Amino acid sequence: MKHPILRISIYLLLVNFIWQCSSGKEDAFEEVEAEIEEAQLPSCVDYESVDQDDLSTYWNLFVEDVICSRGGPDYGTLNEQVLVRFVVQTPEQLASGVTPDHAGFSTFIGYCNNSVVDISVIRDYWEDYSAVQQLWLMYHEFGHDVYRYEHSSDPADIMWPSVPRSDVRINDFIQAKNRFFRRDFDGVSYIQCPSLD
Repeated sequence: MKHPILRISIYLLLVNFIWQCSSGKEDAFEEVEAEIEEAQLPSCVDYESVDQDDLSTYWNLFVEDVICSRGGPDYGTLNEQVLVRFVVQTPEQLASGVTPDHAGFSTFIGYCNNSVVDISVIRDYWEDYSAVQQLWLMYHEFGHDVYRYEHSSDPADIMWPSVPRSDVRINDFIQAKNRFFRRDFDGVSYIQCPSLD
């Protein structure tokens, strides 16, 4: 044997490593599982490119997403007027104890007019949402305003009438968004607008 001390040292290190792994096996596996993140599904846009304080960045992302995911149309060009804004409740509204049952809303002016997008988001609610919940909310409102979608009866759909739980993942959003763009979700139905003739 040329290097008996080296072999003994390696052997002892190996035994020590195995012993430490076996004694804290469950903790070690839990730590590894916590560190391993689910790989994000493919997407042609960067969902982290938005600015949570500037709702127009969500509109720009949506427009880009439609173009690169579906090949268009270019809603940025088709919609001549885009109003996406925060609404802050007044002290009187807060003191009344009556809270809105929705975090965002589109209006008749937007969803019944192909050249206008008109969406408001209640700032107090928005600030409590995760980044994925914020994406979900904005795409939901664009669904009303751009596609004229009514609400869905499936909580996994973007058009479900409530924002999903805070543990919703980006992959849940991407899967729902893909069905949303394909108009491929159960019970898809459309807002009926009066004829403007």
